[in-house]
Amino acid sequence: MLLSLIISSFIGFSTPEQSKDTLSHTSVDVMAVGSNNTINPFWIRSLQYGTVPVANPTGIIRLRTGKWYNPKKDIDWTYHIEGTGWLGKESKFLLSEAYVGAKKGKWEIWAGAKREVMGLGDTTMTAGFFIWSGNALPMPKVHIGTRNYMNVLNDWLGINFQFAHGWFDNQGAFENSYLHQKSLYFRFGKPSSQLNLFLGYNHQAQWGGKRKDAKGSLYYDAYPSDFGAFTHVLLGTGEGILPDDDENNKYANHLGSLDLGFKYQNNALELLIYRQNPYESDRIWSLNTINDGLTGLSIKLKEAKIIDGFNIEYLYSGNQGSYQSFIGGILHKTDSDYPNIVNYFNVRGRDGWNYMGRGLGTPIIIMDQESQQGGGLSFAYNAVRSIHLGIKGTLPQSIKWMARIASTSYDYPLIPPRSPDNYLHQMSASIMLQKQIQQKLGVSLQVALDDGERTKNSLGAMVRLKYRLQ
Repeated sequence: MLLSLIISSFIGFSTPEQSKDTLSHTSVDVMAVGSNNTINPFWIRSLQYGTVPVANPTGIIRLRTGKWYNPKKDIDWTYHIEGTGWLGKESKFLLSEAYVGAKKGKWEIWAGAKREVMGLGDTTMTAGFFIWSGNALPMPKVHIGTRNYMNVLNDWLGINFQFAHGWFDNQGAFENSYLHQKSLYFRFGKPSSQLNLFLGYNHQAQWGGKRKDAKGSLYYDAYPSDFGAFTHVLLGTGEGILPDDDENNKYANHLGSLDLGFKYQNNALELLIYRQNPYESDRIWSLNTINDGLTGLSIKLKEAKIIDGFNIEYLYSGNQGSYQSFIGGILHKTDSDYPNIVNYFNVRGRDGWNYMGRGLGTPIIIMDQESQQGGGLSFAYNAVRSIHLGIKGTLPQSIKWMARIASTSYDYPLIPPRSPDNYLHQMSASIMLQKQIQQKLGVSLQVALDDGERTKNSLGAMVRLKYRLQ
């Protein structure tokens, strides 16, 4: 997958530890979580790779060990294992990460469950990328691709390619379903250039598998999983895939995004503007749904200050093919499937876009079972309009801080006109303070608040101690 974990630039596509000289490491985290009710606030539980539960326990223990690639070696190997335990009313153990990999130059192959995100953007302060956000437990996969960008043409062009096969869990209505995932991104301009342009796409498909409780002929109870079906999934061809895979879901449910990014950097700051345009079928080419998606602006100052970075994101998913977008209207585009709804993250005849009970996409589109309204693994109110602000900085005594606030309106997918009286409004905010006490010991405190109609109102906090054993 395309890793958008950004270090020195907002599109670094590498994990922070990969740049360290210390290869082997072991650490333990101890967290205490609490709230004024039984629910952890949105910003405490979201974007945590499924390791913080929705209902709060009294404590969380996380043990992690592994080895990074040696940057001085052309051929090397890596592994990471992480276990997370929930202690409280409902005790549970999670194998929250476990993978082994090998590299040769800029290429690598790995197998297991690895933390990752998918898309172009700033992962440090985002509210979550549209398609693959790091909100759920890592999914088991076999993966091959480039490590970060592979530079060609005297470094003026960077290429990042990923290809993976994965396995969904069997917790929903279906079992033995597969994940097909691939991405291809380009960077135009040298990594050190003042200006960079990024273009790319990612493609996911949930395919194969069978229904646990057969429903008859209304929808398919079993989906083909042979090599012929895989070629259709890979290429997005064949009856029942495009243009309307949600209606005629013969081979797979497709989901992805077309991404665009623009970066400017100088000696003082880095600025990134990015756009993620989601698609579930070829209707994206009619530009009917082009106004759905995630738009972000991030600025990072290169010297630590009280405020050294901020991120503003606007998420909109209210079109869903139900009306002609402004750009589509200007270009006189037509949509042959209008006015059928592109029901984001929900799949007719299949499970939704989730893994181990948590949404794979942006957590802003809240799963029903995490809402006040209740429900299962679907996303009923997936027509959203959301504004998110993330700010971070450094206080005296080297205290790091980060604040987030998101204001969102929710509605059902439907044909306009919409009535504002039907919107569910939600505000979620948090602030986190972090201090490195010693070289091996760090402590952090996060306080978060939810107020609104989509998630339960709550006020909570999490205290975390992290100790590096090696």
